[in-house]
Amino acid sequence: MASVLRDPPPCHASRCVRRGRFPNPARRSGGYRVGKLQTSPYPPDPTLCNVTEFDRRVSWSAPNGEEKTLATRGREEGPVSQPRSGPTVALRCFGADLRRRREAAGMTLQSVAEKIKKDRVTPARWENAETVPNPRMVGVLLDLYQTPADERAEVLRALAEAKKPGWWHPWREVAEVGVIDLESAATSIRSYAPGVLPDLLQTTEYAEALMSLRNPYEDPAVRRLRLELLEARKEHTIGDGNGKDRAGLWVLLEEATLRRRVGGPGVMARQLDYLESRIADVRSSVAIQVIPPRVPHPLAISLCGHLEILRFKEFGMGERLIQIGLHPSMTLITDDSDAVENYRMAVDVTSGFAPPRFTPLPLTSKDFG
Repeated sequence: MASVLRDPPPCHASRCVRRGRFPNPARRSGGYRVGKLQTSPYPPDPTLCNVTEFDRRVSWSAPNGEEKTLATRGREEGPVSQPRSGPTVALRCFGADLRRRREAAGMTLQSVAEKIKKDRVTPARWENAETVPNPRMVGVLLDLYQTPADERAEVLRALAEAKKPGWWHPWREVAEVGVIDLESAATSIRSYAPGVLPDLLQTTEYAEALMSLRNPYEDPAVRRLRLELLEARKEHTIGDGNGKDRAGLWVLLEEATLRRRVGGPGVMARQLDYLESRIADVRSSVAIQVIPPRVPHPLAISLCGHLEILRFKEFGMGERLIQIGLHPSMTLITDDSDAVENYRMAVDVTSGFAPPRFTPLPLTSKDFG
């Protein structure tokens, strides 16, 4: 039985976790099982706050300003779960493969759950890439689905790949999970940007100025992490612009987007120079088209807002439509084929009203002094 240090006595939240009265959130955030006492991210008392750590040691500030610490001792039995960086495309494909095999076997989620003696939501979460089953359970599922022996090894290899964290794992605290993994695995990205430039075409200065406008009170350390992540996103998604592009990025811009000042004149001048270098590079797979302001283009595109349409090479991964909002919580992702088709047609028709991809920008850095 794990022992607790004398100061302070176990709090109500710790006792509830120890007695199993509610689930331990530490399981979902990389906590550890220490003896029979599980760590908890809850403050030791509802009247106390400022929890700074919950991995085997919890620190908080008492009302009188005194710093308090609750620590646990005991035999470490290993991590309950590893910190996750969100679902990767490999995990999504693995889940989709499990669903196809279940449907081919004529089984429902309920019947699978009864066979493996688990709740119906458990296999549903595996198929939706919300959690990862262990190899033993995958073997049980393959037996239920009557998977041929020559396919089992391939499924287990896919499982091992699905369990790997995404490349953005070091920045998972600020990563917009769900968008980054799809962008990184896409072979084609089509974007329409009526307001500001899309993330993948922003310079660091432009992005920092935009972040300052969106959240002027953000912690500078958090903002630096966001900027580092943006540079890594560009490298992993569209490459470095020197013939090493990874995904084809086709962007449809309104001319007003280029004229809208973000940051000072120098920031905009260097941003335009960067875009011109992308346009002039014939080896680059980045295509930019700018819609002139006086060209009558379809009303449908005006109703779209900032969007991306992604295409993948992986079997079973249909196209995805991403509608990007001001805040990450407002970003919508769908694989509905009708929705994707409607938006793609609107973008295709509108692109016919814009000059070809290698046409120079309608304004240069000199327009910003």
